[in-house]
Amino acid sequence: MIPAQHPYEANYKQEEGGRTVYRSKPVIAWDDEGQALVVDERSGRLVPANNGRAFTGLSEGGHPVVAAIPGGGWSARFKNQDGTFNVDPLVAWTVRSDGTLTPIDTDATGVCEASTAMGNFDGLVAPGDETGAAQPDSSA
Repeated sequence: MIPAQHPYEANYKQEEGGRTVYRSKPVIAWDDEGQALVVDERSGRLVPANNGRAFTGLSEGGHPVVAAIPGGGWSARFKNQDGTFNVDPLVAWTVRSDGTLTPIDTDATGVCEASTAMGNFDGLVAPGDETGAAQPDSSA
């Protein structure tokens, strides 16, 4: 068995309640013949990804988050529809297994989300920058 070094996902398609549902599972390892292995929750062991499900193939997966560090005084700047801006403090930076950092802020209800995923994201504001001048987005 060879541990998975690069993130791949096994994709499945099934019918539930008259609609098509797509799911995926992370590939944990590869067997000696090169088959992708995923966790079978029922048996508690690794099984071939194409075993017993509506397997549709493999796709490259996202690198998992391996750590989070404090926001460090950075903020995210968002452009409002009226042309004004909001500047919200970052609560954290997530660190992915490939070293990518993603800025995370929170909304008024406490939901944390990647700042760069918001459609009105305008840039990052460095600590101590009272002007709110946006920094170029480096997380792309």
